[in-house]
Amino acid sequence: MAEDDALMVALATPPGRAATSLLRLSGAGCLALGQALAPVGPAWRPRRAALRRLLDAEGGLLDAALVTWMPGPGTATGEDCLELSLHGNPLLVEQVLDRCVRLGARPARPGEFSRRAVLAGRLDLIGAEALDGLIWARSPLGLQAARAGLGGAAQAQLAALRERLLDLCAELEARLDQLDQELGYVDDAVVIDGLRAAAAEALAWAETWRAGRRRLHGARVLLQGPVNAGKSSLFNALLGEDRAIVSPRPGTTRDVVERSALIDGLELTLYDSAGLREGPVEDPIEAEGIARGLRLNDEVDLILEVEAPGAATPAAAPSFGEAEGGPLRWRVRTHCPAPLHNAPGVHFFVDSPTGAGVAALRAALVSTLSAAGAAGGALVLSQRQHALLMGVAADLGEAADALSGWLGPAVAAEACTAALARLAELRGDDVREDVLDRLFARFCVGK
Repeated sequence: MAEDDALMVALATPPGRAATSLLRLSGAGCLALGQALAPVGPAWRPRRAALRRLLDAEGGLLDAALVTWMPGPGTATGEDCLELSLHGNPLLVEQVLDRCVRLGARPARPGEFSRRAVLAGRLDLIGAEALDGLIWARSPLGLQAARAGLGGAAQAQLAALRERLLDLCAELEARLDQLDQELGYVDDAVVIDGLRAAAAEALAWAETWRAGRRRLHGARVLLQGPVNAGKSSLFNALLGEDRAIVSPRPGTTRDVVERSALIDGLELTLYDSAGLREGPVEDPIEAEGIARGLRLNDEVDLILEVEAPGAATPAAAPSFGEAEGGPLRWRVRTHCPAPLHNAPGVHFFVDSPTGAGVAALRAALVSTLSAAGAAGGALVLSQRQHALLMGVAADLGEAADALSGWLGPAVAAEACTAALARLAELRGDDVREDVLDRLFARFCVGK
């Protein structure tokens, strides 16, 4: 797969004023560009930082920078690389960038450094997505998940699954070679069980995507319920600060109040919504506030159905686990300074003014929304990984059905081979150009 290997340059640190900024260059001609940019100074030695004077086209001083030249292939991209550590004035950085472009470099595209690392075999796609997660993680739990991807946990899990599929495919191919002979291969029932077990493993791994997304990008929780149920008080208590107005007057909250907080290692975004009323709402502003809260139902991860004492008891207790086809829903009864036991179906009893029950609710939110389910090992960190693993599970299920039914080993072998192809694409061994384009377009420039 050919890729533009022209010399490229980009700012590798966030834009804006800082003590230092880092420019990265990668591609053939790094050393020549560096020598033209800083023609005077100590001898150029690989991987040895040196303080050099960067000059403009007329020989005037641009900046004094710490410059490091790293010849390939033992670099992050597999190419010759140059790093310039400058003073962090955006105007100065722009001038040095412009000088590099005039000397033959071109501005890097988003994610192009990581893309070249993948193409050079220095990084696989799982590691690249973990690297992106490490940059954008919004919580310590997200950092932990990204580090696991960079540390090789996902790759080891993938390699083990691939080895199992290779053995199963070999069994199926052997049946195709000599269909008319009774050979001492493993019984069909054992192969079918192996296919279904591998499918279950791929599915369980795929289903960690929700936990991976929440750990990396945060979880969203909506407080919903009738007027004067105590939503705003609970909202403030969960945050540990007064953000929503609390009043005994019904309908005080007329819009959705949003606030994010880092709670026990997970970023939670809480939404305090306008109170629900029975029948039509005459005030158009309050009606719009209620509608906005209801529109969040399909966007959040969990809904706290807040109710005051005296609310009707449901006929059956709602599920406490992951929801199917929608967000989790927990019933929370407020104004309860001491636990009550006469309301089956209510998950939590809290009293916001005293804090009773709030810590337990916080802990449950974090543990549930960050839980990875029954699957062990690395978490899925991207929608791409999730889709491919779901495809692997479907292929293996199809292979098991074919071998156990009338379609036979030929169809089973084809489906098993398709699953192996998806695993190869998951790692990046065999991936289309348009997939790489979509993947790295999300990355920041300079990474």
